[in-house]
Amino acid sequence: MKTPRKRRDDEQNSWECVGCDLPLPLNDLGLCAECAAKLERDLIRARDWEYTTTAFFLSAEQQEALRARIIREYGAKNELLVEEKPKSKPKHTHSRATQRKREIATQAIREYSTDDVLQAAHDFIQAQTEPWVNFSRVLQHLYERFYHLKPKRLGAPGKKYKSLLKFIADYPDRFQLRSEADQGGVYWIRLSDG
Repeated sequence: MKTPRKRRDDEQNSWECVGCDLPLPLNDLGLCAECAAKLERDLIRARDWEYTTTAFFLSAEQQEALRARIIREYGAKNELLVEEKPKSKPKHTHSRATQRKREIATQAIREYSTDDVLQAAHDFIQAQTEPWVNFSRVLQHLYERFYHLKPKRLGAPGKKYKSLLKFIADYPDRFQLRSEADQGGVYWIRLSDG
């Protein structure tokens, strides 16, 4: 007569060792004798004295002597328990994007005025082949050219711009802006006539 195999909630066979997955006689933790011994040695290595049956009632000196003997005979590496790896510090990335950002930062102009930014935008737009230029390309050019470009620091004293779009829009004698009717947020720019 066959006995039905019992299944645990996690679908682990109740007759297989949770350490080695072999069908062997198990203790109350679901471990075979060999895996139970490995767990005991791992707990001693980790100095978890309150969880070991071997070292629980030993003095501190005897526990350390037992630990030293386990490490000498079986090694310092855990046999059953998985050790958490310490989080490593992030290494300096050598990606192309990071190298490009560093290159841009080293070449960026650190001291600039409102006129410098306006002239750089003018020169960039003038160098393009199309009369209307996507404003995001102008922004990218300005942010790459000027180190930590902040719109709040541009314009007349007392003016605090929240964006470069508003800053450029305040100079209609130099630039014309238009937005796409069907695509909100897409702006085009060109040099003003005159």
